[in-house]
Amino acid sequence: MRIFASTIAILLTLWGVANSEVIKSSSLQASSDGVNITIRFITEDESNVARFDLERRTDNEAGYTTIASLDPKGPSLYEYVDRSAFKKTTTMYHYRIKISYTNGAMPTYTVDLPVSHTVSGVRRTWGSIKAMFRY
Repeated sequence: MRIFASTIAILLTLWGVANSEVIKSSSLQASSDGVNITIRFITEDESNVARFDLERRTDNEAGYTTIASLDPKGPSLYEYVDRSAFKKTTTMYHYRIKISYTNGAMPTYTVDLPVSHTVSGVRRTWGSIKAMFRY
């Protein structure tokens, strides 16, 4: 009976580890303020996480492009501001996060996060002018 109880305890522990979320699905958000798009998420279990790659595409693009890589810092709130979103006046952006692991496991992806982003022509022109003078 004692071996049976120990086996069940080990199986429940392994099941809990296997089913723990790296990113809390309810925390994944993307929003536009008319200038930039902000992506936020909260992590729960970052064991074996090598990095988080933030990927983006538009409705006109077939595949995603990596726009940022974030190193894991332990369970916490992550926030990334996409400052390059001002370049188009009206676009539907799609974001997802690719999670790469240190143990050689296949990467996993979050759900697609669509964000409608409308930027005025004046703001887009001003943003392009500012970008020319950045180092």
